[in-house]
Order: sequence, then C-alpha cells, then structure tokens
Amino acid sequence: MENINIAVVDDHKLFRSGLANLIQNINSNFTVVCEADHGKHFLEQLENQIIPDLALVDINMPVMDGFQTVKQLKELYPKMKLLVVTMNDDDTSLLKMLRLGIKGYISKDVDPEELERAIIDMVDKGFHYTEQMTSQLIGTINGDKSELEKQDALNPKELRFIELACSEDTYDKIADKMCLSVKTIDNYRASVFDKLGVKSRVGLVMYAMQNGLFI
Repeated sequence: MENINIAVVDDHKLFRSGLANLIQNINSNFTVVCEADHGKHFLEQLENQIIPDLALVDINMPVMDGFQTVKQLKELYPKMKLLVVTMNDDDTSLLKMLRLGIKGYISKDVDPEELERAIIDMVDKGFHYTEQMTSQLIGTINGDKSELEKQDALNPKELRFIELACSEDTYDKIADKMCLSVKTIDNYRASVFDKLGVKSRVGLVMYAMQNGLFI
C-alpha cells in the first residue's frame, strides 16, 4: 500500500491531536499532513500545501461547520476523499451528508481497527460505513418482492410523501405542504416504510437514491 496523506479537521484540539497520533500509529503508511480547527482554516491551509488524499472532518465546528466544509471541498477538490467523523449519528445529519455526496461516515468512538479499515476503504473503494451506520442508512429490504412491485404498491400521496421526505423538511413541514395533519403524515410514513421494507427516513432516502426516485 502506498503512503496515504491525511488531514484532520476538528475544533477540539485534544481530540484532534489524539486522532492524528492514532492515525499515524495504527499504520506506517498513514501520514497526517494537516490539522485544522474548522473548515475555513483547512481551506486556507490547502492553498499553500500538499493536497491530502483523505480528510477526516467533524460536523460541529465554529466558523465553517462540517456541512459547509464538505460542500466546499467537493467543489474545489473533487479528488479528495472525505470521511465524516462525528458523534452526530441522527437521521437529519446523515441525510444532509448523503445529499452532499458523502460516502464515508464513522463515529468518534470507533475502534482503532475500524478507523484503519475506514481509511483504507475510502482510498481503495471510495466509501465506508460502519455496520451500525449501514443498518441505519439502508434498513432491511424484503427479498420476496421485486423493487417494481414495491413501487407499484405506492399510491400518489405516498409517492408525494417520499419526494418531500427526500428534502430537508421536517415532518411538520411536510404535513403543511401536503395540507394534511401530522398524524396522517405519520400514517403515510408507516405505510411507506412497510411497503418498501425500510426502517428510517435515511433508509428511505437511500432507497430512493438507489432506485432513481426523485433524487
């Protein structure tokens, strides 16, 4: 394996320093070439140094948070791999990162072995999700029905619900846009989850992405 140049972007200095040291200790081919305490700081550093192969980016940062940072990085440095490292494993954060095109996501309490695997996967394959994240993102798909059969079972209002669920609107906002009560939206959500065999809103978005629905 060739040397992998890595950047760590996190506003918590102690965690950032510890993560940088861990990265270099778990694999002799890993080299941390840059540390930054927020996205703006990182982008400024990139103007005058080697462009890393991979950047580990936190979500909650001052000045320029993880969402703004990855958006800028994907536009300016499309070849750089991006691995989100955070404690924010809620559906909303996952959904936003997915829509930004992020394909690597691990928790801050990940084991060193998993961290090493994540870095290698990102460089070699271009994606990495922990087992827990994969379950949360994709859900379980029923194997006894084809995807077309599942989609044919959806009525027009359920399709509209899926379209709106693929946005960043809250369920309350979706209810307003569909001129329905929140309780009715909850019923649509339960029905759609059951018909498509997914377990979460992020799983629904992943299904829509994989099957060309609205995304």
